Amino acid sequence: MGTGPSPADVAGAAALVGLPGMTPVRLARLLDSWRPAEAWAAVAAGRHPAGRDPRWAGVASGTEPAAVADRYREAGVEVLLPTDPRYPARLVGDPGAPAVLLCLGDATAAWPGPAVAIVGTRSATPYGEQVAAELGRDLASAGVAVVSGLALGIDAAAHAGALAAAGERGRPVAVAGTGLDVPYPRSNSRLWAGVAAAGAVLAEVPLGSPPRRGAFPARNRIIAALADVVVVVECHLGGGALHTAEAAARRGIPVVAVPGSVRSAASRGTNGLLVDGCAPVRDVGDVLVAVSLARAGREPPPPAARSGGFPSATGRVRSSRAPGAPGGARSADADAGSGACPVDGAPAAAVWSALAGEPRTTAALAEATGLPVVELARACRHLLRAGAVVEGPGWWRRR
Repeated sequence: MGTGPSPADVAGAAALVGLPGMTPVRLARLLDSWRPAEAWAAVAAGRHPAGRDPRWAGVASGTEPAAVADRYREAGVEVLLPTDPRYPARLVGDPGAPAVLLCLGDATAAWPGPAVAIVGTRSATPYGEQVAAELGRDLASAGVAVVSGLALGIDAAAHAGALAAAGERGRPVAVAGTGLDVPYPRSNSRLWAGVAAAGAVLAEVPLGSPPRRGAFPARNRIIAALADVVVVVECHLGGGALHTAEAAARRGIPVVAVPGSVRSAASRGTNGLLVDGCAPVRDVGDVLVAVSLARAGREPPPPAARSGGFPSATGRVRSSRAPGAPGGARSADADAGSGACPVDGAPAAAVWSALAGEPRTTAALAEATGLPVVELARACRHLLRAGAVVEGPGWWRRR
């Protein structure tokens, strides 16, 4: 990757991240084919083709990028660009890779060695927290980086377990949804500091950013992309951990799940993933086998049989329309699809048929096709690679 970006580009990137209303998608557009210093100058002059926000030129005119960079430096936060050798190699080339990544701690903590994401519900049961802590501890002891989101419940237990294996080779890595100077939740402040000291806390939102609902689902794609395997310990139907599982499956990253009581609401999502074909996790050995297979380029084999009598891990949705998609009833002919599917395989054909006529959300596709979440994500990915479909923020349509 060379010697890395210039100080001017690092400063420009830090300043761009802090513009009002900035999002990962808008930032990626600003930096598409633009060096950060050039993009900042164009935004400040009001001439960047992707920088038409009326607030930006005024804010930029009163902001000195070098001063912003100094603020990050004083906070101990590194500003990483994809051209920086310390930028996570796992994210380079990923379709959802942050254009600018912020790091508190050691930016190389999770790579190039094995890494496992442990995710699950905030309202975990004692059983779930105990399993997550044991997996985090045993994986760290085995030299595996433990990746999670520093949320309450499963995330916190997994990172606490990883920190309990202090001095071992595996190091904790967290992806936050707030500014790196805003530990969230506050009750996890000591855990946050511990993870930063032993590994790294990453974010894509600027310093000072408070908790915002949309930032947490967005960060889940980074958690998934950093891992060789994603382990879901406990998750409710429709829980946020399923978003991470979906993001992993779309990237070809294996998803495994910890079985739970059929009487526990906290295990309905994870048990649904098992029904959908994810491999079960009984102990750290199962996870290490999955990691070995993944790093060898193979996914864990699915169960020999799968029952269709249990609810899908995705749950059900009220509407099949994508946000912003045109409304109107679908005809039987539209549902039957038009034209041959450009990708071989029944799952891809089912998705292709379901997308005839209008866009659909991922959840609506799961309901329309009846496909398990992992199989659905794989089919969507194959269609995307073939150039047959277009992916939007949570929805799909034919090209």
